[in-house]
Amino acid sequence: MSDSYNPLERAIARVLARVPFIKQFAKDSYSRLMYLKHKKSHKYKSDMIIERIAQDTKGETFFGYFDKSPRSSNGYTLVHKASGNTSNLPRADVSIKLCVYNASDELILEVDSCAYNWQQGTRAHWLDGDRFIFNDFDTVTGKYVSRVYSVSKKMQICRFEYPVQDSFMANYFLSINYRRLMALRPDYGYRNLEVLSKDELENCHDDGIWKIDIDTGSSQLLITIDNVKEIEKASDFDDTIHKLNHVMISPSGKQFIFLHRYYVGKRRVDRLMLAKNDGSEIKTLAKHGMVSHCFWINENTILGFMRGPNDKDAYWLIDVCSGAFSHFAEGKLDKFGDGHPHVVGDWFITDTYPDKARMQYLILCNWKTEEVRILGEFFHGFSYKGETRCDLHPRLSIDGRFVYFDSVFNGKRQLYRIKSKI
Repeated sequence: MSDSYNPLERAIARVLARVPFIKQFAKDSYSRLMYLKHKKSHKYKSDMIIERIAQDTKGETFFGYFDKSPRSSNGYTLVHKASGNTSNLPRADVSIKLCVYNASDELILEVDSCAYNWQQGTRAHWLDGDRFIFNDFDTVTGKYVSRVYSVSKKMQICRFEYPVQDSFMANYFLSINYRRLMALRPDYGYRNLEVLSKDELENCHDDGIWKIDIDTGSSQLLITIDNVKEIEKASDFDDTIHKLNHVMISPSGKQFIFLHRYYVGKRRVDRLMLAKNDGSEIKTLAKHGMVSHCFWINENTILGFMRGPNDKDAYWLIDVCSGAFSHFAEGKLDKFGDGHPHVVGDWFITDTYPDKARMQYLILCNWKTEEVRILGEFFHGFSYKGETRCDLHPRLSIDGRFVYFDSVFNGKRQLYRIKSKI
């Protein structure tokens, strides 16, 4: 990939990360200059048949984040529909539609929500083959909530006073403070409430990760930010702002990972943390300064793009028991940079950020055999940027037969599907 950004360019970007405003200006200017030099004549290139989901709508569509599959075990597909232009920021006074399509791609259910963003939508995902959960805003109570719908009943069957971040089947789900996210990382926050004040952001003993029992609705603050700060406490933890995000429950439901992020000046520092599902045995898995996107391979192994030993930014496999790092495929994927891996069985699908030609790559890999296949490349224009960017966020269906991804290669944000070739 001659159009990819080289190690020197990435090293410069890391230095500029300490001054975000300068970095963004420099990045935008350099990207436009490189595009003029490297641009391609095509908007996408693939040997696969690409199907657009929700062809009944003229608006923009997407699913959300890379860690959940839009397709249920019963063959239903979850799709977010936006009535406006998603290159503009989300608005609290404009709702979004969450739609369900059957195996014949027919619309069978449609629900509104006012709590969403362009990166994760409403955090909608399947609890089982029939029920899905998603976030919304209650204008009466002034709180973010989560709602569970049944496709077969075509109705809401329960609601919780906490917004969902991740769930373990229909047993329990974990929640985080989306107001804190809105203040510190609006890409993943919601705009229905005022941003937290400085005093509220400094409150680390009443904020963290909550656990909610789906059957009973009972809840508890499982882990506080203060709890996490005490794990291998560093001198730069004091007098700064902290957040917890990107919670991912393990396949057995017995443990989960999450990101602890804090700020030293304008510089963000990341740690990957592990805990039991009762909030005990919190420990650090990665603490080299940068953790980006992770996924459970199995109960004992995490795959993620992060900074590992010797300050190497790459795809790493982490043994959660021993803490040992293994460099995936001895660097086969390193030239592609950061991506969003989604694992099913021995395979994972991942993507790239736009290269110098503004192309994003869809890549299928086998984490055991280390096979790497490029499935396609897709153009990402300049009108979608920052919070409104459109990462491919690829996801495999739970049976591994299909790959779903979001893209703007045709000028609009759309959800697409191809056969996976696994």
